[in-house]
Amino acid sequence: IKVPTSDIKSVIAQIKRLEKSGCEAVRLAITDDGDVSSLKKIRKATKIPLIADIQFHTSLALKSIEAGADKIRLNPGNMKKKGLKEIAYLAGERGIPLRIGANSGSIEIEKKGLVVSLVDVVADWVKFFEDSGFFDLVISLKTTAVESTVSAYRMMAKRCNYPLHLGITEAGMGRDAVIKSSLGIGILLQEGIGDTIRVSLTEAPEEEIRVAQEILQSLGIRFFYPEIISCPTCGRCEINLPRIVKEVKKKLLTLNFQLSRMKIAIMGCVVNGPGEAKQADIGIAGGKKSGLLFKKGKPIRKVKEENLVEELLKEIKNEMV
Repeated sequence: IKVPTSDIKSVIAQIKRLEKSGCEAVRLAITDDGDVSSLKKIRKATKIPLIADIQFHTSLALKSIEAGADKIRLNPGNMKKKGLKEIAYLAGERGIPLRIGANSGSIEIEKKGLVVSLVDVVADWVKFFEDSGFFDLVISLKTTAVESTVSAYRMMAKRCNYPLHLGITEAGMGRDAVIKSSLGIGILLQEGIGDTIRVSLTEAPEEEIRVAQEILQSLGIRFFYPEIISCPTCGRCEINLPRIVKEVKKKLLTLNFQLSRMKIAIMGCVVNGPGEAKQADIGIAGGKKSGLLFKKGKPIRKVKEENLVEELLKEIKNEMV
């Protein structure tokens, strides 16, 4: 987030919205002393961890630590080593971690190829900080492609035990960007590689958070909202399944969930429907203009199609009591 001093109240309001949506840290672009001043005000207004994103000017990193940043994000390749040592000393003294690394666009690609070049560059910076007596590091090695990003993180995971920050950099916008980020981050997390993630989209931060949550929930790592299982429509489906699923999803957003691990099955026919519905906490198996409602694996009543959404939500609310 950019932190303009002219409108700091709106920035604080945005951060509070992000926090409510499930964001667990906010990165602030610190480009001058005015931003440092804004960081101080933001620090007093919220308890969410604040990461100061510093480029080029080591003095801004030092000032951001003094201003209350919880973590500093650096690209060491565009900073002077003397200043980096000063940052390492002050961060170590205050117990502030440093996220270091490089992107595919910030390094010179040697004959050995992008992946090896990227890993070697970051490994050299890790050694620099270790030689400076600093070890509280988080490492990032992002590229714009799934294959090279996954390969780089796999290689780095074999070379060190530092926490790894995952992401596909400059993923883009829309469905293709979401798929690219989901694959790259998901493959690595499934292999046990990665400690923090950032979905980088050319969209609002709220959208990045939503996609990140869906990645984590799909892998069973974290749970943020109930999971809905629904089947593709086919010739056997005798209810308006797309309408029902869409309406249920919309109304679920208005509920304050405490049972985020709840599993809801909305199935359209009698072939796989009953089995899936039985395995869910609450489920519907569609029939001819009606549906059989299941709860905890047991059928409880038959419901007309026009009442399915209402009855399903009623049972969901009962589980929340």
